[in-house]
Amino acid sequence: MTTSIDIAVCLDRSSSIAFYSKQIRSSLRSILNRALSCHQSDVRMALIEFQSHSHHWRTNIHPFTSSGDEFQEWIDAIEIENGNLNENKAIVDALGATLTLDWRPNNNINRYHEKLVILITDGAPCSLLDDTCACNSNDLWRLSDEFEKQDITLVVIGIEPSIIIYDDFYCALANKTGGIYLPFINATRVLSSVIQGAILGEDTLSQLFRRLDIHNDIEYNSLYHYKYVQKRVDFMMEYCRTMADIRKWLYPVHHPSTEYIKGGMNVDDDDDNFEPGSPSLETNYLLCPSINIYFTPITDDEGYRTRLPTTASGDSSFNVVGSSPVSSIRTDLDLYSEIDDDCF
Repeated sequence: MTTSIDIAVCLDRSSSIAFYSKQIRSSLRSILNRALSCHQSDVRMALIEFQSHSHHWRTNIHPFTSSGDEFQEWIDAIEIENGNLNENKAIVDALGATLTLDWRPNNNINRYHEKLVILITDGAPCSLLDDTCACNSNDLWRLSDEFEKQDITLVVIGIEPSIIIYDDFYCALANKTGGIYLPFINATRVLSSVIQGAILGEDTLSQLFRRLDIHNDIEYNSLYHYKYVQKRVDFMMEYCRTMADIRKWLYPVHHPSTEYIKGGMNVDDDDDNFEPGSPSLETNYLLCPSINIYFTPITDDEGYRTRLPTTASGDSSFNVVGSSPVSSIRTDLDLYSEIDDDCF
């Protein structure tokens, strides 16, 4: 049976990834060239650029093309604009736009057609952290259900270090569709191999992803460790039906209430800008391109890494080297949540 593939790339164009733009372009070229080296006529590519909700446009859609040269022209022409590093990213808009593309159907018994979406970002969708964003986007968790119905596989490529706070969510989101979460440092090697294997008919994308070695293929040389997020991923996939469920159980720190805020946090603070879990307002957040990061994962008694809102008591230190006037940023976390570990 012949296998063909449509690949849609959703690329973050926000200013926070400006330093990595050259590496991202190089990675996409390598993945594309490896795919086209198998069967050029059986591969189509689309590109969806997205920014933040504060810009005059959120997404820029380039429909499917079978021309490798045209796709490379698209990615070469991308320019990263300056802006607020903390703006809400239009990730839901971009993934929703992929469903409007002209995907080839699986209606030929002699040909199996793969559908792959690659999301490249360094941050969270606005709907993960709060439900007050004015974008009024669709529910991302429910949107992934539509991916399943249409047999579209999602791969999320995370640009570290900022993505590590959300890698559990992206892992669960991708797993729902038969895909995976990949640290950017390993994305070129892994995706090139898997896509080539699928085109050559070795197995489906989902089967090939499931056969990857977690340590050597996915985690290698990155900050990501699947065993630290596995229980949270399993919980989301089994018990959560909407983004509201995920915010309630996995990211409650963004919903300030006295039962969530304990240990060192003054809920009666007069500072109007205070948010639970926020460092001092005087903290300089400038993380320049040249950084050395020393990260000690916060763990619970069972040894798996927790996120900012979960049951934890530990220390995390980031040493930043470069043009920032702040040479060392230290954050001490002592946060608790209502998640009962028995739920996992």
